[in-house]
Amino acid sequence: MIMIYSKLLILSVSALIILQTSYVYGDGLTQENLPPASVGDRDASLFIKISPPILTKDTAGDKFLELTLFDANTGKAIKHTSFFITVDKEGKLLMRNLFHTHSGNLIIKIQSADLDVNDVVVYGDQEPYQGGWTSINDKITVKAPILLDAGLYHFEIEIFGIDFDNNIFIPEDAPKFDSWLSVGDISNKTISSGGKSYDLSITSYYDEINSFNYDETKKLVSFSMPFNWDITRLEQQNVFVHEEIHFPISFTEFSQSGTYKATVNGFPVTGRMLIADPYSMDKTLILHYLLSKENILDIAKTIKPGTKTMDFNLSPDAGLVSKKNSFDVKFSSGAFARVQYDSKLISGEKIPFEITFFDKDNKLLKWVTYGYRIEDSSSTIVYESQNTDPNSPGVVLTEGIDKHEFDFRSAGKYKITLALFSHGIDNLQTLSGIANASFDIGTENSKIPSWIKNNAGWWADGSIDDNSFVQGIQYLIK
Repeated sequence: MIMIYSKLLILSVSALIILQTSYVYGDGLTQENLPPASVGDRDASLFIKISPPILTKDTAGDKFLELTLFDANTGKAIKHTSFFITVDKEGKLLMRNLFHTHSGNLIIKIQSADLDVNDVVVYGDQEPYQGGWTSINDKITVKAPILLDAGLYHFEIEIFGIDFDNNIFIPEDAPKFDSWLSVGDISNKTISSGGKSYDLSITSYYDEINSFNYDETKKLVSFSMPFNWDITRLEQQNVFVHEEIHFPISFTEFSQSGTYKATVNGFPVTGRMLIADPYSMDKTLILHYLLSKENILDIAKTIKPGTKTMDFNLSPDAGLVSKKNSFDVKFSSGAFARVQYDSKLISGEKIPFEITFFDKDNKLLKWVTYGYRIEDSSSTIVYESQNTDPNSPGVVLTEGIDKHEFDFRSAGKYKITLALFSHGIDNLQTLSGIANASFDIGTENSKIPSWIKNNAGWWADGSIDDNSFVQGIQYLIK
């Protein structure tokens, strides 16, 4: 059983190296591969990306919109593609223009300016057949009211032609793609607690936040952001909400809590919906809200009609602080996964497990794709991961941290096997591999009674004699 599983994992890793995995990002992130559509005589997908991922008043550097139409079967860019691009934000039209790329890869450099859509300026040449804007190197500069601020941008892309400059589709046959991409925003806040001031920051990768508040009595952080809860819209779009709250380590009410109570519009946030990251930034704890499309749809079913915001509440759950058992699963590449679980919990109870991936320099790995299997001492599989995407192996962890609840029905030794498929936004396989480690789950009977621990302490400091201590041990053995 073990050998078969290892072979399957090796085959999966090998397949991943040969066939690059394409992930759908969508509403809530800055790039995505849109589902294939029929384009001429083939199925084609559209890759779209905006950068930078975060905008603030101090943001410097270039801003870009990138587009590539590619064959869904071969992954190759389709040359001589004409894109009719419409951009809007919050219902306001920002740009509507036709562009043409000879190579198949179009890069639009954006000069953000507070202009009317009719005053948008394009710097480039026009191809002779449809008048689409183009250039020799397929890089075009546009002066437009795009990426002036953070938030959710809507891109409607129509394909007017492919393969040859003069190969033009009949308008009603032009394939269309819709994409909602987000540009993040950073909000800096100062709060008071226990007579001290602390600087917090919130990074929203979806839209700008508002209504921030800290209730010192309840130790409750709350904030909101605009959100369209229409279930039909959510079902039809790729959607992902990612919010980061940065706490200084000195703010011990949060940094030393270990567990937290979190809600979105009153809906409990549990499991991998809330991830604590004390690794990425020095002297900082980052708490991540990671809400998948499935999570958001579950919440949407509980939302009252007319609600136009997503409301976040977060507080420490001090009553659940406990000591953790910890062990490492080491890969031959030097990467490793740290597995932690509650030392007080035993067989027959749900035990929270946290798996965190690091490189050989102890730096947190992001965008990890991995799989896991847990077997008991007889090699019987008790838990096994399910793929995030049915068409590709593994579970995707944007922050490199995963959370589970496992219920082990019996005490004893267990083995966990991890397959690290890739890491990074570009699906790098440099650290790929398979590794395993063993761990023990105890029972209530295996716990040492508190009175024995007390006796040991009293015996050590001379409060009881040797005979009394030995009698206690003999009683325990019986």
